[in-house]
Amino acid sequence: MMGVYGTTVGAGTLFLPVEVGTRGPLVFFIMLLLGLPLSLIPHVLICRIFMRDNQTDNAALPLFGKFFGPKGRQGIKIFFCVAHFPVTLVYVVSLVNALDNYFTAHLHFAALNRAVLAFIAVSLLFIVLSKGRDRVVSTMSTLAIPFALSLLLIALMQIPAWHLANLTHAIRETTDAPAGQSLKALWLALPLITFSFCSAPMLSPLSSYYLEKGNGGERKAVGVVRLAYCAIFFSIIFFVLSCMLSMPREAFVAAKAQNLNVLSVMAGNGGADLLFLVAPFIAIVAMTKSFLGVCLPVAETFATLIGDAAGVKDGAGRKRAKAVAFALMFAVSLAVAYWNPDVIALIETVCGPLIAIFLFVIPAWLVYTRTELQTLRGPMALIVIIGGLLTVSALIYGML
Repeated sequence: MMGVYGTTVGAGTLFLPVEVGTRGPLVFFIMLLLGLPLSLIPHVLICRIFMRDNQTDNAALPLFGKFFGPKGRQGIKIFFCVAHFPVTLVYVVSLVNALDNYFTAHLHFAALNRAVLAFIAVSLLFIVLSKGRDRVVSTMSTLAIPFALSLLLIALMQIPAWHLANLTHAIRETTDAPAGQSLKALWLALPLITFSFCSAPMLSPLSSYYLEKGNGGERKAVGVVRLAYCAIFFSIIFFVLSCMLSMPREAFVAAKAQNLNVLSVMAGNGGADLLFLVAPFIAIVAMTKSFLGVCLPVAETFATLIGDAAGVKDGAGRKRAKAVAFALMFAVSLAVAYWNPDVIALIETVCGPLIAIFLFVIPAWLVYTRTELQTLRGPMALIVIIGGLLTVSALIYGML
């Protein structure tokens, strides 16, 4: 449960108050109403499909593989890697930047060589990743608990600074626009809501674990997802609300213009010294968790693709394929971390629609085209279809 929580509530959560605060309280109210159904229902549906994906290849993680032919199965694996690997690159770049900022701005060290810092950070991440699914999930669970407590503590620390006027003033500023423009803004906010609550990459290793004999099966897996999303929804909503009530809208607008997360805004507005010291650690933990949660299934799927291409069948061959996959991913991650590009735009315009297709479109299409999944048809699948169409259309419109 904490592995799912750690994948979802991470680095992106620190930027979410800035995004919501900039777009206005109406977006927060929509998130309050639609955040749980638009996140819980698609993930439960994907989990149920994965749990019924009884592939003959035990080395492969469940990724809708049973419901496609051999070529389609390989295509889904490639699609999954292409959609999610760039997200891990964002986390690597953000982590290296956060470490560099912490050493220079907080500890007042001389600026470290970026190549050395990137090599150390990426190496440590891949060392943890190489330990396998159980160790990665255990590490994420360990990091998730202090991160969750930190978010709760920060939200509670801001309560004395809560001012309802911040909310009402922002409502007046954002509702002066025509009704059509306001509806358009809410429609375009759906991708933000969807991806802020997304843990789809973690559902593959989760399902793989509960498919093993004696681990509880589908009922247990779905129960874990539901419990995790109750914790996820409460954490994110309370954190965002506390930030909105304690800071004026102008602070979020300024933070967005400078590409800062909400912790940087707090420190810049005269936050407590303790918060200023702890904030970098919270951000580093968040990015580490997010990287491990997304990169774990991507790395294992990529290793399976290499093994399939090489035609390996034995355990030794699979280990060599995994080593090659890790080496290639390590090299790309290190190069991108050193290059330090602005990859956020790439995620929003290219990977965003791909992740929405994976989260909404493919599961709903499978449910209504595969007889093995006909028991999943009904209101849940319809909600996924409607949510998917609205989200994908908003993303495509945003790209144009």
